[in-house]
Amino acid sequence: MATPVDPSPQPPLHEDFEDFFENSLCGFITTNAHVEILRGNSRIANWLGYSTEDLKGVRFSELLTIGGKIYCETHLLPLLRMQGFFDEVALELACQGGERLPVLVNAYERRDQNGTPLFIRLTVYKATDRRLYEENLRYARRVAETKLADEQATSVLREQFIAVLGHDLRNPLGAITGGAAMLLARSSLSERDASLVSLMKDSGSRMAELIENIMDFARGRLGGGMMLNRQPVLLEPVLCHVVEELRTAWPERAIETDFRLARPIDCDAPRLSQILSNLLANALTHGSPDGPVVVNAFLEEDVFELSVSNSGKPISPQTLERLFQPFTREDVRSSQNGLGLGLYIASEIARAHEGELTVASSEEITRFTFRMSTII
Repeated sequence: MATPVDPSPQPPLHEDFEDFFENSLCGFITTNAHVEILRGNSRIANWLGYSTEDLKGVRFSELLTIGGKIYCETHLLPLLRMQGFFDEVALELACQGGERLPVLVNAYERRDQNGTPLFIRLTVYKATDRRLYEENLRYARRVAETKLADEQATSVLREQFIAVLGHDLRNPLGAITGGAAMLLARSSLSERDASLVSLMKDSGSRMAELIENIMDFARGRLGGGMMLNRQPVLLEPVLCHVVEELRTAWPERAIETDFRLARPIDCDAPRLSQILSNLLANALTHGSPDGPVVVNAFLEEDVFELSVSNSGKPISPQTLERLFQPFTREDVRSSQNGLGLGLYIASEIARAHEGELTVASSEEITRFTFRMSTII
């Protein structure tokens, strides 16, 4: 079956082109080789507040703001002469009423076979919304950068304060713990007085540990990182000593060990003791009291590995993400002591040894693992 033919007359093709040129959603301008306007469509004329006749003979740069004129004459027109086109250049039109209209301009220069310029065609797109969006982005970026700079300055000030505070507390605390030790050495103290002085000494030791953590934190954040005194050491006796200290402090808890360390390791032994002490105390504090804490240490080819495992409630994914950040604690119970620096300091010691401290936690087990290369 034949398709019916629309009997209505169709406009000539040149009329369709004329309608497209005049009523397009963007501005069209044609200029001569000297960039004087030969014709502009109704769209660009309406944006500027002129008639299409008013535009004829006007140099294109005269439609721009002062800054745009300078940029057009010194950059755009030379660029157009060199490469024959430019794309998406942001400019501002100076409208008749004094308003500024942000636009994007594309241009193409038509040349004859000898390369002589014949005319220029420009397409102009209104960019008001785009310019506003870009300005909002720039403003948001400035606000974010200012906020970040303020936070960084506050962080540095806080860390400097912590470092000074920790340093200045050492001397008076040393006098307190030293005096308590001297009093305990006397046999004339009553049982009650000896108990009180012993409590003072233990509290002083606890405070000394907190201050040392603060100083380690300050060295890691403000200085050049953890300072190490590395030398070849048989680590098994060192690690056993740490375990025995914690067994004494937690007599009701089971601590199982498996150490296979047949040769010396180049490391800072006191610092590795600090890692184990932090991890083991952490496991005893947060692990299930019914299950043992397991400490493994072994050498495998050129890698030293130390791990501490415990059963109990798993660490939440949210906490795992920031567990090695300063002032983060695995549990937020109000009865918990400490500043939340232990795991951060342990991770910094691991990094100073060019190693890594990691954690994995599930319903069955939570395991912290320190690994480092033994290749010097």
